Amino acid sequence: MSFYRGIVFILLILVSAKADFIAADFRTTKGNFTVSLDYVNSPLAVANFIQLAGKPDDILETPAGVPFLENAAHYTQSYYRPTIESDVARLPLRVERIESTPTMRGFYAVFQSNTYIGGVEGFALPNYHSDITGEDRIRLQQISSNPSKYRITLKYPRPWLDSRELRVKKAPMYQAIRVNRVETGVRFFAGSMTNDPLEHPGYHFQDELVRDSNNLGNPFGFPFNVAGVLAMDAVAPNRNGSRFFITSVAVPSFNGKYTAFGQVPTIPGLNVVRSIVNTLGDINGTPDEEMVILDIKFRRGGITANAFMEGYHQGFLPGEIETLPLSVEQNKNALELVIPLRPKSQNALYSTSDLRSYLGGTIEAQPPEQTSAKRINLTEILGPAPKTFFRGFSTAMPTWPSGEITLKKARLLLNTISDTDRGKLNMIFNEGGTGGSYSIDMIIEQNVSGENPRVVRSVGAGNFAATYDFSRSPYLGVLEITSFTGPLNAEEFFLHFDSSRFTNNPQVNPATLIRRFDARTTNPQIPFLSYSGVFQKIQ
Repeated sequence: MSFYRGIVFILLILVSAKADFIAADFRTTKGNFTVSLDYVNSPLAVANFIQLAGKPDDILETPAGVPFLENAAHYTQSYYRPTIESDVARLPLRVERIESTPTMRGFYAVFQSNTYIGGVEGFALPNYHSDITGEDRIRLQQISSNPSKYRITLKYPRPWLDSRELRVKKAPMYQAIRVNRVETGVRFFAGSMTNDPLEHPGYHFQDELVRDSNNLGNPFGFPFNVAGVLAMDAVAPNRNGSRFFITSVAVPSFNGKYTAFGQVPTIPGLNVVRSIVNTLGDINGTPDEEMVILDIKFRRGGITANAFMEGYHQGFLPGEIETLPLSVEQNKNALELVIPLRPKSQNALYSTSDLRSYLGGTIEAQPPEQTSAKRINLTEILGPAPKTFFRGFSTAMPTWPSGEITLKKARLLLNTISDTDRGKLNMIFNEGGTGGSYSIDMIIEQNVSGENPRVVRSVGAGNFAATYDFSRSPYLGVLEITSFTGPLNAEEFFLHFDSSRFTNNPQVNPATLIRRFDARTTNPQIPFLSYSGVFQKIQ
């Protein structure tokens, strides 16, 4: 019997040795530890993390001696394979010529298998083709002519905004960064320049919470049921940036609230994390001892890990950060701050009265359908003679999920699962998507000022009229009920469009795309109700 157990043990070792992985090696002043990154469930968080830590270029080349032809075909004669200069054993890439159309000029597309990675200019300098996005993330060039050889360079810039200096930087952010807050015995925080929880790197990106779309009871899974979890820190849904935390104990209450994208897999590594987390701090959580993450390096192995392309996922994250040319204009008796037209963007705004310390850093969105510059009445906010200076930064958003949903003839199923609240709301919209009929069966906690909370039930059916607004954020849609009949118990529904790895699969049933929502009453005469849960849209 022991012989067979030994065989099983050896097989387990062999299987684990071949397991695909991406490991992040943390080097800190308190010791070193490794985090295994979950690039399957949280690809955006992993890509953002790797790029902020300073991912080296990937360099892939064709074999020497590919024959030079008198047309564009010489770029596509062979697969491009990684060189020893690349830190990842990438799968081969191929180049395909995309011919021009009446609405699009021709270019060279780069693929990994059938996945589009990016494109380069079709007509550029001799033997050099630059990124069609203008962000210099991919290059194609001839590096020798006799024998001929061609190279693809994949670059991984992740510009970020240093909130201390209000300067955009491209140097790696996660080098020599402080552990700037500890929640003693629970988790430590890093990834920001200050201890301000509202600090951001010039952009926000969405949560990645759904792990099993078929598990309607708990689509978020249970990543925080164990210790040593690496996760994005966010003060509200879909407000991830650069700040992260690592837990030292299991915290099940974090499930469904934070994007978990890694775990410390070993006891020695977890002991280092606990030595950081157990450091005493002041009332704000600032640790008494200065602790520094010196750098973070990455290792990977296996086909799926080597196929994970940070540059591909960057295409779903906010783009380059640019200075926003603000202006102040007189409009009759008011001064107005004018934010130039930048449809489909996030804009970070800062203000100062002394040109030294800047306040704010709030991020506002310009939706895709925006047609004019935004104007803010400064006289109304600051008084008749405001002495204030402003600075702004902008980043383009590649997608706008909250604007892609259509409610025409749609059906929304809202499943309430927050605290003591339970139940379902089924909303069926009309052809215009401006209202329809609903049925409800919910048990909701009701709060009245000065009284103890009590549980009430809403059950029945009725009709409703509504407006839908997706202008506030790429990841937030607000469904406002303008009138209704029957027992509907909320007038505003905030739909949070978290990312899901299932959304890019055309075979997935729309009913399995689970999102989050929050609901609340707006009429001050109605006892306060608020609840949250998940929703599904069925066409």
